[in-house]
Amino acid sequence: MRSLFGPHSPLIGLGMTALVLGTIALLLNFLPVLGIPLSVLGLVFGILGLALALFTSASSLRWSAAGVAMCCLSLGVNLAIAYAPPGYLPPSKVAKNWQPVPDRPYVPPPARQTDAR
Repeated sequence: MRSLFGPHSPLIGLGMTALVLGTIALLLNFLPVLGIPLSVLGLVFGILGLALALFTSASSLRWSAAGVAMCCLSLGVNLAIAYAPPGYLPPSKVAKNWQPVPDRPYVPPPARQTDAR
């Protein structure tokens, strides 16, 4: 019955999921806490899609390979940013929470009085 409605096309769900998760993880490279798990999850979907594409015709090989490549790229970028030495990143300018109170507050000198005649 399936051939009456058109040719069989492989499912692209796993590969597309991997590609989308890899792209989102690459966009979240400034937050490696979110980017690393998303890229690992996408990598799992991509490898599962590759396995299904190689051993059966239930998945698309192109989408899965693109998803695996994107997830590997995003995982590499996120790991590089997460484990970068502190000297290579700009310093964070966060004020200290508790600063010592000075002994005397600064009081400016009084203004000069001018003769108003």
